[in-house]
Amino acid sequence: MKVIECSTEIARAPQEVFDYVTDAARLPEWQPSVEEASAEPPAIRKVGMRGWEVRRVPGGSQKARWQVTGCEPGSRWAVEGIDGPVRAHVDISFVPTDGGTHVDYRVWFEGRGIGKLIRMMATHGAGAEMPASLALLKQRLELVDA
Repeated sequence: MKVIECSTEIARAPQEVFDYVTDAARLPEWQPSVEEASAEPPAIRKVGMRGWEVRRVPGGSQKARWQVTGCEPGSRWAVEGIDGPVRAHVDISFVPTDGGTHVDYRVWFEGRGIGKLIRMMATHGAGAEMPASLALLKQRLELVDA
């Protein structure tokens, strides 16, 4: 299993960054391949919460459902895919710094059946997209009025 890791510094408080990142409806704002996303229910952030996203992938759009596996407000957020042949595992930490927040983003993929082949493409795609996504996240949050 290959873990893709990327990090950034954001000049905002950890709780502000956490609140933005964990709002599923905002995923398309900072993850370019996400077309639409939502959580069930949208205002509650806790372990066990479920959501879904529609992501552009080679061959078209794909809907994936996920579940929160780790939630420490202001410091950690983890989700994992719960359906499909390829399931993403995401773990994001938010560490306070003198100037705001250090964000560590880690993702890895689990393949089942044909998903073992697709997993390699998903890993490559995530590795290519993640730096741009974090740069966009930083830009969005640092442009927001305090």
